[in-house]
Amino acid sequence: MPRTRDLRYLIRIKAGPQQIYRALTSATELCRWWLEGAETDATNLGRLRMVWPKIRGEHGGIFPPYVAVGESEGCFVDLEPGRKVAWMWKLHRKAKIIPPLTSFFIRPLRDGCEVTLLHAGFSATPGNDKYFLGCAQGWEDCLAKLKLYLETGQACKSKVLTFAALKASLRKPRPREAALA
Repeated sequence: MPRTRDLRYLIRIKAGPQQIYRALTSATELCRWWLEGAETDATNLGRLRMVWPKIRGEHGGIFPPYVAVGESEGCFVDLEPGRKVAWMWKLHRKAKIIPPLTSFFIRPLRDGCEVTLLHAGFSATPGNDKYFLGCAQGWEDCLAKLKLYLETGQACKSKVLTFAALKASLRKPRPREAALA
């Protein structure tokens, strides 16, 4: 039986569960903090289309073409308002090595929510490391941008955002309308 591995991130966000759910399902909201373009039908089996901006990676390049670059389509497969968002990607032939299902689990806390992202089923063979690591970088960027947006109203769509850079940014006082370059 082939071995697999999962990407799992857990992040705390000072926002309500409905606010997080809307940020992950509304085309308007997705375009405010993450995407260049989006179309959503936030119903189970509803259409999802995402267009990512070209962003610079840590070493000056953009994300590899198999990770959130250009345009992707899919559908919502498991929506529970304020609790869960899951979508299934229609993957290009070359990207079939990337598992198609991504799920976000939202758990309310006293001062916000805990959001767990699960992208499961990556092949654990060494030849697939670049896909796993590329997706790990892409999802860290996504969650860091979601937290930044929901906690400050700022957006950072033109470059990769890491959890470390986010932490440093949140320590600096900034006007609510300011955006990271």
